[in-house]
Amino acid sequence: MSNRERSRLICLLLALITVALYWPATGFDFINFDDTDYILNNPAIHQGVTKSALAWAFKTSYASNWHPLTWVSHMVDCGLYGSRAGGHHLTSILLHALNSALLFLVLQAMTRMTWRSAMVAALFAWHPLHVESVAWVSERKDVLSTLFWLLTMVAYVRYRGVRSAAGGIGQKEKSSAAWYWYGAALVFFALALMSKPMAVTLPFVLLLLDDWPLGNAERGARSADSREAAKPNRPASSLWNLLLEKAPFFVLAAFDCVATVWAQRGANSIVSRAALPVSDRIVNSLVNCVLYLGKMLWPADLAVLYPYVTRPMWQGALAGCLLAAISAAVILARRRAPYLGVGWFWFLGTLVPVIGLVQVGIQSIADRYTYVPSIGIFIGAVWGAAHLLDRWNWPVSARAMLAGCVLVPLIICSHVQLGYWQDSVTLFTQTTAVTRDNILAEYDLGEALGRRGDQDQAAVHYLKALAIRPSAVEAGSYNSQTEARYNLGAIYAHEGRWPEAEAQFRAIIREHPDHAQAHFALATVLLAAGRVSDAVAEFRQLTQLRPDDPQAWQQLGDALLKQGNASEATNAFRMSAHLKEPSSQQGGQ
Repeated sequence: MSNRERSRLICLLLALITVALYWPATGFDFINFDDTDYILNNPAIHQGVTKSALAWAFKTSYASNWHPLTWVSHMVDCGLYGSRAGGHHLTSILLHALNSALLFLVLQAMTRMTWRSAMVAALFAWHPLHVESVAWVSERKDVLSTLFWLLTMVAYVRYRGVRSAAGGIGQKEKSSAAWYWYGAALVFFALALMSKPMAVTLPFVLLLLDDWPLGNAERGARSADSREAAKPNRPASSLWNLLLEKAPFFVLAAFDCVATVWAQRGANSIVSRAALPVSDRIVNSLVNCVLYLGKMLWPADLAVLYPYVTRPMWQGALAGCLLAAISAAVILARRRAPYLGVGWFWFLGTLVPVIGLVQVGIQSIADRYTYVPSIGIFIGAVWGAAHLLDRWNWPVSARAMLAGCVLVPLIICSHVQLGYWQDSVTLFTQTTAVTRDNILAEYDLGEALGRRGDQDQAAVHYLKALAIRPSAVEAGSYNSQTEARYNLGAIYAHEGRWPEAEAQFRAIIREHPDHAQAHFALATVLLAAGRVSDAVAEFRQLTQLRPDDPQAWQQLGDALLKQGNASEATNAFRMSAHLKEPSSQQGGQ
């Protein structure tokens, strides 16, 4: 079998096994965590790919993100599948399978090591940490951005290959081809950024690859050239030239950083330094790096949401010492094992945007954040293990058995982890079981149970959510206890438990005096309990909060009628009717 045929067979096997592993997800539902906002309740997405929808995708900061290409991919899915979740899942599965094959091809192109590249790609394809990125429709941005990340690497490798070619074509043709592939790399990088801003670290990864394996390949090519044989140690490119070469990539990354900050600040998604001091961020960032390493080695108790935990200083110091020791070791081993440094700093560098120095959201860590960073660890681990096995003269059959002993358990674990994503109740039941003090998970589980019709169990989890003390990160706009309290009050109201319902809605109003829905719910409860005067006071408050809402005035009128105040009720009804009139008629009065 030729090398090309072997490569095609490996790509086919990677893709087929990956699709088979994730195929059950085509029967899964959307979940009530981001999927509702991203897709189900997003009218712009349901338009399909239209001119107005495309304009929205490039202008919006909806859901605290600027990732227009991800929105377009959801539009395409809605055009193909509508609101059938299975089709949306299928697209993510196919993208992940394609990413796995591309990762193999680009590693093989850079290193000429077929089986090592295949092992890295298999680890990437079947590791349980990556289930979240594939099985969660809202994380389409992960698999889509990584597709263009890998295509950027493919184009960049071709560019470097053409540029360093020793002969065979003329200088003009070489220059033209090099510029073509360089331009393609820039375009793919821009597409990666428009899919997920985490791709801003790709230029840094390209610099790492310039040293190994691309630098090794160029040095090998030169040493084979008789004209360069006398100077085998000349560096492939100066650091300055390499940095200059990456300048357009860094410019694109800077623009994307600005767009991301604009989107997140506009939605108040960035946690302030007053709520979370810099010292706490640094400690948690160091600890989180170690936690990610641990989850790669032992992927147990994985969850869709890990609540934020403020860690003591000694844990940060210990984690920092460990990370520094590993960094020093791989730097010292650079000459003998350059792949260790590339893999390690790939991992650390690509985690920087999501490690928590800039805290966005309430999560402490997230499995999805390892989708690209884990590739670096896999490269270092596979090449390091292969180096040891070469020294120990392990036969091919023994190496194959060892690979199977690693991959088969990962596939089994991924299959189990995938099963938790079948629906919201299953997912958040598992999440509450493996995490502690998880307000949002308890709330989402309660909401999912409520939608299923199990109001009693929903109330149990709303009460659990309310009993947890929110972290400093959750205490602001991310605290879902208000929603839990509102839903709990609605359950009590539906059961006719008026005092309990009133207590919940008044608690919301004490914390959020402008919460119009709570005022309306409280007024409705008071009216049902026969306390008409108190209900009228709440409806008046509602009309002050929503003076242009005809329904608010209508409800006030109904309550005034029950109170016996016909004249004021008539005025309220007139205001409601006036607000219901078409704007053109109002303008002519």
